Amino acid sequence: MTVPLDAITRISRAVAAEMGGAFEVVGVASNDGGSERVELLVTIAGCHKEPCMLILNLDRGSQDELEDDLRAKLREALVSHADSAPTQQ
Repeated sequence: MTVPLDAITRISRAVAAEMGGAFEVVGVASNDGGSERVELLVTIAGCHKEPCMLILNLDRGSQDELEDDLRAKLREALVSHADSAPTQQ
């Protein structure tokens, strides 16, 4: 059974909030109608490098897998974003 879109919206916003306000989930959409995958549109707070918006593609399988996959992808995006931050002189 796949996780419904309204639950994915709630879960993804809660997981994004765990990241200290670095991300905001602004949209959730299923791929190809009722597929087993979902796309999240996520903005990065304090963005200094384009793109300031991410599109994350996740499996809708189970809630635990969805949360784990989302956490991993957000951490990766945060590290990538931090690594590219401009240096203060």
